[in-house]
Amino acid sequence: MSKPIYKLCLIRGYTEAYYQLSEEAKQKLWDEVMKIIAGAGAEMVGPYYDCRWSNDKYETWFTMKYPTVESAIADTGGVRKAGLFRYMISETILGIEEEPS
Repeated sequence: MSKPIYKLCLIRGYTEAYYQLSEEAKQKLWDEVMKIIAGAGAEMVGPYYDCRWSNDKYETWFTMKYPTVESAIADTGGVRKAGLFRYMISETILGIEEEPS
């Protein structure tokens, strides 16, 4: 059995193209993204954290959990196909839970 994969998502912000979308188009984008995430078997681990007040690089961050590395890859490919990276500037870090020594 493979270990769960955790993804730290660091959100820098949104592009001008995102702000040009209508509210309806934004909702459609997020509905599609959430469908892709659920289809990959991902789940949120905790809430979104507002961190803009503490740094000048990131707006918010959150953590996701995937059952396998393949599901994390599928999620990234799906949201890329949906166009998310045209609208959001982010960085992600994948990791596994460290085993006690």
